[in-house]
Amino acid sequence: MSQDHPIPTNLTLVHVTHEATEHLGGIGTVLSGLLTAPSYRERVARSILVAPLFHAERRVSDPRERLGEHATHVSYSGPDQYDPAGYGAIFKPIEWALGTRIVFGTRRLEAPGHAPAEAEVLLFDVMQPDRQRLASLKWLLWEKYHLDSQRYERHWDFEEYCRLADMAYHTLSVLLHANQQPAVVVAHEYMGMCTALRCALDRKRFRTLFHAHECSTARRIVENLPGYDAAFYPAMRAGAAKGQFVDAVFGSQDDYARHALVSKTHRLDGILAVGPETAEELRFLSPEMKKANIRVAYNGLPAPAVDLARKNRSRAIVLDWLQGVVGYRPDYLITHVTRPVPSKGLWRDLELMAQLSERLHKQGKSCAYVLLTCGGPTRSFEQVSAMAKDHAWPAKHTRGYPDLEGPETELSAAIDALNAKLDGRKARAVLVNQFGFTQQRIGPTLSKDATVSDLRVAADVELGMSTYEPYGIAQLEPMYAGAICLPSSVCGCLGLVKRAMGELGLSPEECPVVLPADFTQHADLPEHARRALAEGKDLSPVINLSAEDRKAIETRVCTRLADELVKRLPTSDAQREKLISVGQKLAQRMNWQTVTTTDFMPMVIDALER
Repeated sequence: MSQDHPIPTNLTLVHVTHEATEHLGGIGTVLSGLLTAPSYRERVARSILVAPLFHAERRVSDPRERLGEHATHVSYSGPDQYDPAGYGAIFKPIEWALGTRIVFGTRRLEAPGHAPAEAEVLLFDVMQPDRQRLASLKWLLWEKYHLDSQRYERHWDFEEYCRLADMAYHTLSVLLHANQQPAVVVAHEYMGMCTALRCALDRKRFRTLFHAHECSTARRIVENLPGYDAAFYPAMRAGAAKGQFVDAVFGSQDDYARHALVSKTHRLDGILAVGPETAEELRFLSPEMKKANIRVAYNGLPAPAVDLARKNRSRAIVLDWLQGVVGYRPDYLITHVTRPVPSKGLWRDLELMAQLSERLHKQGKSCAYVLLTCGGPTRSFEQVSAMAKDHAWPAKHTRGYPDLEGPETELSAAIDALNAKLDGRKARAVLVNQFGFTQQRIGPTLSKDATVSDLRVAADVELGMSTYEPYGIAQLEPMYAGAICLPSSVCGCLGLVKRAMGELGLSPEECPVVLPADFTQHADLPEHARRALAEGKDLSPVINLSAEDRKAIETRVCTRLADELVKRLPTSDAQREKLISVGQKLAQRMNWQTVTTTDFMPMVIDALER
């Protein structure tokens, strides 16, 4: 920046996200880790979370309810005619002009190992916008960026956040003090892009970044190919090597609103990609995106101190519970904590479990696989207790809430089929269709002292063989406690593992706690697909890989993984202690403090210097 506009010493960062008030998924985890990291707080004096006001018509007894369960203070609430601090002087003209109602306050964010942080929250009712001003905004987006809002305005996930843009821009403009300018607007995923594009036109007040927690275009393609990652990544890389882009390889994506937004991110000051694969996918979108200012900014991982005594305490808690569920205390605990969505590749877990249990059975060893996921509303203590009594939940399940809901039904059937195949071995798969690992969530058979941390610390193996996974915090979460983690090779978190290994001077052989599952190797493809890649002309045999071909690849990969996993599984406390030691060393170099210092904040400074 010029001397006339020096970098503010007390930075203001604006995070545009659908998780401003509630922790709904991965972005909420990122915000908590990022905003509480000391290296963030040292440079950033003011954080503002911006989002639509969901459920604007809901009546509340206290305006703080509009900011979620972690609200600490409300300074203004238009829907409630609440204005104790006099913000109406600047907010009411905006509400009147743009057809919105504003809520402004603060909330608390927390992350393990960090002191809590507080952020401002700015919410806008987008349900009744001034139509003329909204049309003017859409014309501006077309004129400046060639973004055809009319084409996508019937899609609410586009329209909702398009309406937010002008409301957020004008309100931030009056909220920011002169010495806080320019502020950096961070668009978390496509939801923040219209706001970032609007703010990017005002260089005096704003700089803009796109935080790519995924590449929406790539995710859609992967999830709609029968071959999933086994087809997408070889085809993408072969096409990119020939100088081609997504439309040439996979067909036009112009019908997809998220693609239209993500393709414009090169117009911002920079792009933060959560992993190398996401950066690769973004560069594949267009020639402009290939030249964009993209930096890999990894997510952080929890890194609490753990020793063998702590691991054994947690194992005792979990194995005591499993004794009642499956009828034995397994030698090895295999876990997967995740959402029940297709991209998590949960059928791969079952294939690996079948192969691993066969090998362990020959050694006289036992194992149990615990899938902790939830596709329905949270069950109460009374409900889980009743299910345990009625039909031995979670060892057995019945259709319909309070038990199986939505995707849980199909998962339960697949696990039942696996357990039938495992009959005769000391090996069982258990579906716990409830997030959380406390007595309140699991029922009276679990110790009252149990926490989710106990499940993470107790695990010997954590699975995460996703078909699409831009980063994958959960995949490596138990690593700090010596669990052997199996992310798929397309998980962005593997890039951070490799970086940490390099810093520690560790070779892959010296890193027993991470075992990548690679379903994208050319050697595993059927012959006709390998031939197409070698000739480099027609990629359709790769793109059109069948489900049967993919399953054959998965069987081969899981065979290799099971063989290697048996070699790595600890057989003594001394071996468990060694795994904990390596996991602790790696996790310390992969925590939020580290990645915020090395990845996130440098990009913020780079944006300000432009």
